[in-house]
Amino acid sequence: MTCGPETLGPAVAGVDKISLLTANESTGAQQAINVIAAAKQAGSPHIVRHAAFGSSKSRIVQQYEQVDKALRESGLPFTFVKPTFFMQNILGAAQTVASDGALYMPMKNGRFGTIDIRDIAEAAAAVLTTEGHDGESYYLTGPESISMADIAASLSSALGKQVSYVDVPGEAAKQALLGMGMSEWRADGYGELYEGFAAGFADTTTSNVEKLTGHPARSIDDFARDFESFFQAAA
Repeated sequence: MTCGPETLGPAVAGVDKISLLTANESTGAQQAINVIAAAKQAGSPHIVRHAAFGSSKSRIVQQYEQVDKALRESGLPFTFVKPTFFMQNILGAAQTVASDGALYMPMKNGRFGTIDIRDIAEAAAAVLTTEGHDGESYYLTGPESISMADIAASLSSALGKQVSYVDVPGEAAKQALLGMGMSEWRADGYGELYEGFAAGFADTTTSNVEKLTGHPARSIDDFARDFESFFQAAA
């Protein structure tokens, strides 16, 4: 169900800034566009749009681009926060890391500047609470561009056991996502994102986390140490 601009009016009335984050689903773009329309009717709040840095071949990124265009054309003040692949996505593989010592993903040898969502939250909070960000697009990455094999190596070090990366076919990854209860639209969108990462679309880094938060972005080793208990078998 998607709320229209008329039902969103009370939620945005009198606000100065809006943090706009919508679900990666088929209705996501329309939901965000409705919020933009309601915000414009209510005044001129600054919208901080949580978008993404991924291949535009993905229907998910295509939706983000629709919202980007609508926001730019709205006349409202805006800032885009665009993180790439989340380190916390790896938590979805915690069970197989614990049971098989294996990280199954369809990413081939692609490298990408994966980022910890704690850094995304801190960067977004900085944009929301400080001035000087009007019209900016902040691409957010971790400190280095790495592959799934590098992630497996970091988990191996943190867990004190061998963890191997196993590249799997895209269709197998899709079936696993569907088995978790994900919609087919979303599973296909993630598959398209995986293809982009596998091809090196996001093989880059930026210093925007440090620019916004005042501290360097967390590394994959930091993530592995902080979340190692999630990848361990239950006693």
